[in-house]
Amino acid sequence: MKETTPQTPTVSLRWVYVAMGFNLVAWGMSWVNVRAIVHEVGSGELGALRYLIASTVMLTVWLGRGRPVPALRDVPLIALLGIFGFTLYNLGINFGERTVDACTGSMLISCVPILVVLFGVLSGREQVTAFAWLGILVSMLGVAFTSGVFQQGLAFNQGTAFIFGSAVCAAVQTVLSKALTKRYAAIDVTTWAILFGTLGLLPFSHDLPGTAARLTPHAWGHLLFLGVVPAALCYTLWAWVLQRLPITTVMGSVYVIPLFSVLFGWAILGEQPGAAALTGGLLTLVGVAIVQTLGAPKAKADAA
Repeated sequence: MKETTPQTPTVSLRWVYVAMGFNLVAWGMSWVNVRAIVHEVGSGELGALRYLIASTVMLTVWLGRGRPVPALRDVPLIALLGIFGFTLYNLGINFGERTVDACTGSMLISCVPILVVLFGVLSGREQVTAFAWLGILVSMLGVAFTSGVFQQGLAFNQGTAFIFGSAVCAAVQTVLSKALTKRYAAIDVTTWAILFGTLGLLPFSHDLPGTAARLTPHAWGHLLFLGVVPAALCYTLWAWVLQRLPITTVMGSVYVIPLFSVLFGWAILGEQPGAAALTGGLLTLVGVAIVQTLGAPKAKADAA
């Protein structure tokens, strides 16, 4: 199988930032969509139905592009991208949001940029300044507040543990996606990963036809939005943005997502996060801001 080198034509940075901004709003909204229907459909079924929709959209585009395929040596990496970025990530979110509101969940997962930095340090690809370490500590303190550690002792409750696990998966996904989109078009990487992720979600679902038949029109509206916009469209745009901007710049934008989740959660679901969650969310965002501004890590010269 012949490896496809992605074409990266000159694109106005304005459109790159527009795409990134669109993703932030849509992903902020997606927390509310999941929370709105997670008690009507099982966590596994929600993930499988959402990504069957996304797979249908992506396969249609993939066929229209002439069915490009990856090199055989890259298939294991793509499979890992699908499992971490779509199977495990979505199972964690869906199970977590059964007990954690959309606002708190989105604030908890805003530590993803910090995890990406830590992965870079562990792999030797990033050099972290003293300010960056300060930001990491502040952000981790925020995660502890948001997850209820100071209220419930040194243990995550089940819902926040699931969502924090999803944050780890999202960080892995970002690193893998950045590597793969250096060799392939963003839309192709997203298509292949979503297909693997959907296959991974199917064993966690039961009676999909019966579940689909029982869903209300209201639930189908949320589900179609989740499958088409935050999944198929946004992940493709995100991989495209990662091709054109430094990973620290892109991940620095993630801390805006909870602001949209809080707004949509209040307007649509009437959710009002507690004082501890708001304090933790604010600390997490401050920590991320410190890392991205005062302590932005510098990639090593030989890093790919």
